[in-house]
Amino acid sequence: MSVLKEPKPHREFELERLILFSDAVFAIAITLLIIEIKLPSLPNKLSEHDYWVALKPVATEFSVFAASFVFIGNFWVRHLNLCRFLQQYNEGLIRRNLFFLFFIVSFPFSTSAILHTNEHFMLPFFIYLCNLSGCLAALFWISYYIFQRNPGLTIPGHHTEKELLYQRFKYGFLTMATGFTCIVMTYFLYPENITYQRISYFSIPILALFNHFRLKIKKRNTLRLVHRVAPNNHN
Repeated sequence: MSVLKEPKPHREFELERLILFSDAVFAIAITLLIIEIKLPSLPNKLSEHDYWVALKPVATEFSVFAASFVFIGNFWVRHLNLCRFLQQYNEGLIRRNLFFLFFIVSFPFSTSAILHTNEHFMLPFFIYLCNLSGCLAALFWISYYIFQRNPGLTIPGHHTEKELLYQRFKYGFLTMATGFTCIVMTYFLYPENITYQRISYFSIPILALFNHFRLKIKKRNTLRLVHRVAPNNHN
């Protein structure tokens, strides 16, 4: 009795579906950001000053939308850089990718929430930072999974590029996690000191700048080592 063999799954097509699904989530998240921004109904006769007063909330909403658009666009580019190294996938990668997309699709919610932030109610601001931290943590988790634990999921070679990309995601996650912790601890230790609280906001850009130069040094040293090893291997 002959046993019918199941056809091999089209791994390349399924991987393409995973990437296309991710792109669709990014597109939907960006679209939902702008849907809630609408011009208020204005009377026909208003002074120039009154127009600016009436449009100020919309300008604030659009500024927050622009910031979130930049963040989502940046995460899409990072996700694209990860996917260009993939040649296979497994259940672990699917779960981690869905975990990342959860935070991407949460951006419209956290963006609308941050508009309600004030000096006496910082919870929406913390929700937004949690959203950013979640995206960076998920990207680092994916990069660790495919580059460190399951390198067979990636295309052969390109070891230097893979290592530098992995380090970039690691530093990005550590920057946000450390900065977010500093901000939360400042609010916890000095709940009435607005000056300290505002100073704590600078911890994230300062750490980002520090890790940027740290990564550049690591990249330079790595490339220098590669150039030294290459002639020896050739000989």
